[in-house]
Order: sequence, then structure tokens, then C-alpha cells
Amino acid sequence: MTLPLRWRVASAVTSLLAVAALAAPAGGANVSTVSLPDATGDVVPAGVTQADLTMSTATFKTGEIAFTAVTANPVDPRTDPNWANPGTKLSWFIRTTSPAPAYDYELRYQMQNGALAANVFSASDPTNALCPASKVDYSGKTYRASLDPACIGSPRDVTFGTGIAYDTGNGLATDGPDGGNYSQDLIRPTLGYWLVGRDGGIFSFGDAPFLGSTGNIHLNQPIVGMASNPAGNGYWFVASDGGVFAFGDAGFFGSTGNIHLNKPIVGMAPTQTGQGYYLVASDGGIFAFGDAKFRGSTGAIHLNKPIVGMATTPNGRGYWLVASDGGVFSFGNGASFFGSTGGIKLAQPIVGIAPTNRNKGYWFVAADGGIFSFGDALAFTPKLGGAPVTGVTAAPDGKGLWVSRADGTVNAYGSAPDMGGLTQAPAQPIMGIAAM
Repeated sequence: MTLPLRWRVASAVTSLLAVAALAAPAGGANVSTVSLPDATGDVVPAGVTQADLTMSTATFKTGEIAFTAVTANPVDPRTDPNWANPGTKLSWFIRTTSPAPAYDYELRYQMQNGALAANVFSASDPTNALCPASKVDYSGKTYRASLDPACIGSPRDVTFGTGIAYDTGNGLATDGPDGGNYSQDLIRPTLGYWLVGRDGGIFSFGDAPFLGSTGNIHLNQPIVGMASNPAGNGYWFVASDGGVFAFGDAGFFGSTGNIHLNKPIVGMAPTQTGQGYYLVASDGGIFAFGDAKFRGSTGAIHLNKPIVGMATTPNGRGYWLVASDGGVFSFGNGASFFGSTGGIKLAQPIVGIAPTNRNKGYWFVAADGGIFSFGDALAFTPKLGGAPVTGVTAAPDGKGLWVSRADGTVNAYGSAPDMGGLTQAPAQPIMGIAAM
């Protein structure tokens, strides 16, 4: 499982969140659960150590989504007097379909009339509960609440963040540790993307930070693509000779810069751990570095059209290559074939591929902006015309796309929010895009 979103604390307060992407299970089996450690730099207000969240998880079963949260110190809400105050609550903020920074639902855990209670509220109406939790309890340091997925529209995927508000009865402070008595995590998804130019110039949008570029460095060969580090804030560029440039927390694991290549490199894709990457050449030759495992290539196969891009599977056990005619080549146990445009006459060549986040589909994008959906990839009405399309990257929830063009324009589809593009043409054309 990959993290479809990374979250951050938006105010200097205690505790932290956990994030998880949960896929609808077969036969009611539990699926992936992820928790993150306590936030670096959190400050717990004096006397409110009970509000220090250290872990939050969820499991998605048939007919039930079960949430848990753990605090650093035990405090039983049924006996702690502060939990009797109306401002004390634990909330799981749930996203199912909405674009960031919104969330769709809040599962709110409180004491009501001397008893534990949890209710589901819509983000658009935080006053009137949609439904009660199907289960709610507390033991040790762990808070638990479950809901019926039907209450929130029976989603196939859920992303959540967790926060706690603690009211000691003297009124709610809004500034957390600065003399207040209210501990709260205000959260929102962190979303953004980078564009890379032919010269390695970087342009950042949304929450994506600028971490360095090769814009002022003489390159032996032009940049042809980029990828972001799934494990954190970092990115790589690759040049047509296979030279790799690493920035931020993206590690350098090797390159083909000093190797004679039969064909130029046309793209790269990271492993799910961020501890490796693949480079792909136009003949489908694959070069694996770090923890990337070689699973096959088309280097020895006669191709009708050259390879133009690749994507790794979300489960990390395979990859797809796509040719300019939309022919697809699948390698590894995790990469299934969901269709291609190899037998279709295209108005413009395919230039890139992006996977959904459930290992069950992918999109192609053509140079004129045409979008082709396969498997569980949602269909979008493309924005045709304009500058040539040069890259594509999927939104973290797997339900949207950002498409880059040579002039720095970015087209957003589905759940991918529009975070802008260049308003003036860059000195060198944009060659690729990568999402955080």
C-alpha cells in the first residue's frame, strides 16, 4: 500500500496524525493500515499531556470501518472530568472524494450525558449528525470507534487524519501551547507538484517545495523527465544520457551517465520505498538502481514504436512501459495488462503513463492532450489543443490527473485540484511533472 496523501500539522500544537488509504476488501478481510510517529517539534501544553496523540489507525471490513487512536498517557474519558467539558473531543477527519484541502466527514468521539458517544458529521454540516458510530469504547490508552460505510456513501477508498481537542474548562485557547489550555491538530492534505524544464529548471506549485535545480549548470544532455520520492520531500531528474540529479531527501543510487547506451533514456520511475529508481530507454531497455528490481525489458524486442514512458505498480512488484502508439508492456507479478491503444489510429502520439493507486488501472496521455483510461482508471474529458503535452502524474488518491505541457500549462482532472502553471513560457520547454 502506498500513501495517497501526506499530512502536516498546520499550527504549532500537540500530537499528531496518522494517515491511511484503505481499499474495499474482498470477503471482509482487513487491508492495509498505516500509522505515523509523533510529529517532530510538537509542544504539549502544560497539564494537557493526555492530548498527545501518538498513533492512529483504521481497518476496512465488510460493513465496518474501525478507527483507533492512541495517546501517550492513559486518560479514561469516562472518569476524567475534562472530558465532561463540551470542547474535549477526538476526531477522525475522513476524505472519500473531495479535493484537498477539504475533508468530507468527521467521526467525532466525545462524552455525552455521562456516556461515550461517537457520531458522524458531514463537513458541510458539523452540527447535525448523519449517523451514530456502530461501536465506541476506550481501554488503556486507546480510543476506538467504528462506522457503517453506508453512512458515508459506501466509499471504495478512504483517507483520514486524526486530531484531538482538549478543554480544561477555562475556555478554549486558539493558540495551543502559548499559554492556552486547548490542544488541537488542524490538518489538511499536503498536495503539490513540480515541473521540470529541459535545462533542469524547477517550478513548484501548491505545497511542493523548491529543493534545487540544474538550471544554472551546464548539462551534457538535456533533461527528459523527473520523478518524486514517494517516501518524502525530494525529486530526481534524468537526462537523455541517463545522468541522474537528486534533490531534497531523494538519494542518488546510480546512473548511466558513463555508460554507452544503445538508445537514449526517455524517463524514470521510483520504487515505492524511495530507495531506488528505474531508468527506461526508448528501446525499452531498463536500468535498475538502489532497491529497484529488474523484472524484464523490451531491449531485445523489435518495437513498432519507441518507448516513451514507464510507471511502477503501486504494490511495488512490477512496472509498465508504454510506446508512442500506446502499446503496453507489462513486467513483474504486480503489473497486469488492462488494455492499450496499440491497434488504434491516434491523432497524436502517446507521451506518458500514470497508474491508479489500486494496482488495477492506468491512464495514457497523448501529445494533443487526449486521455485514455484503462482498468479502474476514471474517464475524463480531455482538454485538447494548446502546447504539446509532455508529462502526466496521478493525484495521490488515484482519482485525478495533472497533465503538463511544454509551455508550463498544467491541466487538472478529477480529484486533482488546479494549483496553477506558468503564466509565461519558460526559457526551455517543460519536459515533465511529478506530484508530491
